[in-house]
Amino acid sequence: MALVNAHLAMVQARVDEGLHHLVTSEVTPGVSYAIIDHGSVLERHFGDLQRLPERKPLPGNYYYDLASLTKVIGTTPLLLRALLDGLLQLDEPLVAVLPDFSVPTVTIRQLATHTSGLEGYIPHRDELSAPELRQAFMTQLHAGPDAGRKVVYRDFNLLLLGWALEKVYGGEAIQDLISDRVLPAFGIEHTASFVPPVEMCVPTTYSVTAGLRQGLVHDPKAAILGAHSGAAGLFAQLDGVVGFVQAACNLRPQSLLPADWAADLQRDFSGGLGRSIGFDLRRGPISGRLWLYHTGYTGTFFLIDPQSQSGLVVLANRVHPDVHPDFLRQRDIIVQRYLAATESA
Repeated sequence: MALVNAHLAMVQARVDEGLHHLVTSEVTPGVSYAIIDHGSVLERHFGDLQRLPERKPLPGNYYYDLASLTKVIGTTPLLLRALLDGLLQLDEPLVAVLPDFSVPTVTIRQLATHTSGLEGYIPHRDELSAPELRQAFMTQLHAGPDAGRKVVYRDFNLLLLGWALEKVYGGEAIQDLISDRVLPAFGIEHTASFVPPVEMCVPTTYSVTAGLRQGLVHDPKAAILGAHSGAAGLFAQLDGVVGFVQAACNLRPQSLLPADWAADLQRDFSGGLGRSIGFDLRRGPISGRLWLYHTGYTGTFFLIDPQSQSGLVVLANRVHPDVHPDFLRQRDIIVQRYLAATESA
């Protein structure tokens, strides 16, 4: 049940208009969102579950394809645990763990901050089998000129990290590792899953030929790689993502990492390029603090400030029935409104 205080209500008033505009302008069929403010949480759901092949209203407890939020809810906490336990070192080269990788200079830090500079084109990528796709990423990427000097966000950075984690944890698939070690430790194993109940999933794409995609990951690489994708594949209800944010803000217990793990990430790990381990960073307009930020292609995003115990979670479905071009612009406006409102009181 949502607990609302005056500050939370003020912040909600600032962001709700923009979120409703996402629906009324048909950028996304519906939105589920939450604002976290210390011990108070406000949750809202509105709009439609889907528009095609028939319009249905959005229930409040359905699973969203989180897309790249998988990287920070699942893979990043496991990476942090492996670093704490000495299974990986932040500045060691990936080839120390995966000797067959084609670029000997790329480090764990560069992968985690998307500063690897890796480049490469894989022909017919979406037609390959899982072993073929993994082999292509292991052998066909090469070092570009911007390694360590520029942030270029690439899914394969976290795919490679996931395979490194598989290696140091004895060969278990990355999604199984997350399901066994991360989700229960954060208390969200019943609200987040790689195998959600299909009938309770918010659909992604729709076409007359392919039909409605529901309960199957949208990302084509993750669909091929299955349990070996640490870049996408996780589904969650709003309560599951809220639970993760609350744990990051020290508002509920978790047993995987030290209590201040998320606050420790509120700094630049990329040499001034604006990335933390796993997370992007946004600077608060008043506090100057670096907020943890991440997005997902399907229409998901969140902001977390562990120091003020504040957060915004937005789960939408901007790929249904197909991708709307105005989502990114509207998302940036909502982020700026939220940051300005939550830091102004």
